[in-house]
Amino acid sequence: MARAKKETTAAAAPAAPAVEKKTAKKAPAKTTAAKPRKKKVVPNFVIQSSADQSITYDAVIEKVKAAFDGEVTSVDIYVKADEGKAYYVINGEVNGAVDLF
Repeated sequence: MARAKKETTAAAAPAAPAVEKKTAKKAPAKTTAAKPRKKKVVPNFVIQSSADQSITYDAVIEKVKAAFDGEVTSVDIYVKADEGKAYYVINGEVNGAVDLF
């Protein structure tokens, strides 16, 4: 009789519904390879006056740096070739002019 009881309880218990397992899609693995750095673009230009005088960008920057003694965080340069001058504003406060030629 004991066996009969086990069979009836097993048959009486409803079967668990089949659950479909969903697998989570993994995000693609991130690569740790270093991205190539963008090179800083330095303009290469020449300022020429009507009197056949010319000066390069680097020379103008050097003249402005020589005219200012202190730490430079920002600089704006305005070139007027017809006047032969470069006007500058350093750190948003100090302004002046240097001769180009």
